[in-house]
Amino acid sequence: MPPVGERDKRLARNETLYREVNERVSEVAEQFEAETDTPIGFICECGAGGCTEPIPLTLGEYEAIRAEPTRFAVVPGHELPEIESVVGRHPAYLVVEKREKEAQEAARETDPRT
Repeated sequence: MPPVGERDKRLARNETLYREVNERVSEVAEQFEAETDTPIGFICECGAGGCTEPIPLTLGEYEAIRAEPTRFAVVPGHELPEIESVVGRHPAYLVVEKREKEAQEAARETDPRT
């Protein structure tokens, strides 16, 4: 398998940053005891630098995605079919999962919950 290229490393760094931001959003929502069925403004976890598009997710939806560290929530159209598979489709967001073994390992290693 070829080594991870610079583009892939940049994408992984961006996704990791967005996931960490969303972890803080989740923590704040939990502190304020947000209703589990009330959408909260998470941000797109795509690899595009500077993307701040909001994704309305409930805490339950976010937790379901985060249950698997290789999955990310992205705005429709922000998925990268060459490196990830869409495993869930919702009106406001898609759930994507890393396909390549190296990308899966990177997602697990950078998971803020581990």
